[in-house]
Amino acid sequence: MSAAFFLFSPWLAVPIVTLLLCAFNFNLSLASAAPAPIDHNDDDFDDDSDWPRRLLHVPTMTSHKWSPGNIYGGFRNPRYVAISYTWGKFELRNPKLKPHVKALPIQGVPWSVPRIDPEKHFTVDEFRRTIRQTMGTTDRHYEFDHLRSPRALKKTPASWLVGPLLRFLERQQRAYQFLWLDVACIEQRDSPVKWAEIGRQARIFQRAEHVYVWLSHLSHTEMTRILSDFDVGGSGLDMEPYSLSCEVHQWAVVATRALKELTEDPWFKSLWTLQEGYLRHKAILLSRESRVCAEGRQIGWRCMELNDILLRANNILVWSDMTRKPLSTPSLSELMSLLHNSGLGALWHNNPMGLLAISSNRNPRNPLDRVYGIMQILGPSFRVGRAADPTSTHDYTLKELQDEFTSKVMRLYPVLSQMFVHLDAPAPGKSWCLQSSSVVPWILDRGDMFGWPSGGRLEVNIMIRHFNLCQLSSEKKGNHLWAHLSGKACSFKTLQSAWHGTNRPKYTEKLKQSMWRMHVNSHNSAHLLALDRGTHLDPLPPQLDKVNVFSLSDENNHDDLAAWVAQRCEKIPLTVLLMGRCDFGDESFNTGLILVESDGLGLPHWRRVGVCIWLHSHLSEGEDVHPMWELLRGDSPDWNHLEGRFG
Repeated sequence: MSAAFFLFSPWLAVPIVTLLLCAFNFNLSLASAAPAPIDHNDDDFDDDSDWPRRLLHVPTMTSHKWSPGNIYGGFRNPRYVAISYTWGKFELRNPKLKPHVKALPIQGVPWSVPRIDPEKHFTVDEFRRTIRQTMGTTDRHYEFDHLRSPRALKKTPASWLVGPLLRFLERQQRAYQFLWLDVACIEQRDSPVKWAEIGRQARIFQRAEHVYVWLSHLSHTEMTRILSDFDVGGSGLDMEPYSLSCEVHQWAVVATRALKELTEDPWFKSLWTLQEGYLRHKAILLSRESRVCAEGRQIGWRCMELNDILLRANNILVWSDMTRKPLSTPSLSELMSLLHNSGLGALWHNNPMGLLAISSNRNPRNPLDRVYGIMQILGPSFRVGRAADPTSTHDYTLKELQDEFTSKVMRLYPVLSQMFVHLDAPAPGKSWCLQSSSVVPWILDRGDMFGWPSGGRLEVNIMIRHFNLCQLSSEKKGNHLWAHLSGKACSFKTLQSAWHGTNRPKYTEKLKQSMWRMHVNSHNSAHLLALDRGTHLDPLPPQLDKVNVFSLSDENNHDDLAAWVAQRCEKIPLTVLLMGRCDFGDESFNTGLILVESDGLGLPHWRRVGVCIWLHSHLSEGEDVHPMWELLRGDSPDWNHLEGRFG
């Protein structure tokens, strides 16, 4: 039988065609199953620009890439808003788990949009509604916005009129078409573009016209009640220093209960949202139903902002400085712990070191996000790891990232990097590093006075100039990262003697006219101290323990604290490194780092004990110059060069 029979026999034609079709379909299935190409970088895109690589066009739910000229889907320089929310811990990553749950439908993206568990977090409909709501102007939120839902319309009298009216109002409200939304605008797979955008979060959020904080687990009714109770409780505490009959416990319980309920929302537990809240503290609050809370009862309300919560939290912290009640009582202790652990106090301040300490209390799904998820609070150009070099293929460990991060902070902001105190003893050789229990004392909360460039976060009408007077760097010895310090230093005892020598009525009277914000409580000391806990100085005398970190209410406490420390120097000498000088208006103060010599870990090094600041400009006016002025400026022979390992 010839070969031609097998090739052209009609009996074999059908099987051959079937095999060919199966092979063709198999290739098609392979092609369809192949992953979509990774989002690539545009060669014309500038990483230092303020524009995002992508924006979501909400009317069509399409993610558009940036094109030269800042064009997105044909729109040039579009105004956009952003949403701060959290979803990572609620993602359904396993496709076999609840397969009926769909992701938010977004066109134009090559990645799979994450599916969110609606039983534990929010539904797609709630997500879509929130996105739509953010397209309106912030000053046009209506009390009857909630009537948009079909269920509400059925219960509304004259619904035949309300429906068209709401549609008309929605058209009037719609002021934006573009939104920056992470799942729609950042490549969700590992790629250089993803890491580059992670390193541009500050630019993206700061350029947004408005930012919304979506508290997706709190209904509008709950959110309204909680914010009201928090304000009422805080206002009640404000009255206590001036009213003998004030029931502190009652108001503390009200404020604590409200704060507990508020911070149970996942937004207050996410690391990324901590960064976003710092970048845009005036973000507008949205409830689960995407409704705002507002002051007033008419159209044109002022929408409640994250800043309103932060202000009330800060007022409670200020109250804690003045209260006559011991903060160790259970109700007050719980309230203060909540304020600290939630990060609300740190979010208000203009010193990012407090926020960095708080960030270690939050547990992201990806451990590396402990660095990537918070680094941008230090500025739009602050990047480490793969965010600094998106094309790198190095597989960073958390320790590597943390070492790179802390080294860069110390190098760029040497004074600011030490403007905190430890409430627990740090590990040997790590006194220069923040830890979760570190806090920023009230006397150090103005970061712009210590070299922090983002001073505009808290507005003042005073010219502030800061000068670094020391150098800090890092060095690795084996597996341990040490700091290295260099600058001028003098003994603490010499400095304390100079402080004491300036406490004459002639000069203390000048302090009352000083613009130095540390004297808001009529404090007459020109020097202020904050000591670390867990050092050889512990325990502090009870009457000095509170003033050490928080309070300025007693005029003599800082003098007493400095004298007590100087007395302890008889056995173990302390040294003060001159870190920096701040000029504000016509006044100046210096910043010092209090150090003690140590030989822990088998290497001699300097270990920090605390920080101190002292005013000196009031000691020199024309020919009237105090004998200690030169020493307190840091220009006398008492200051000698100091260089060494810092651990």
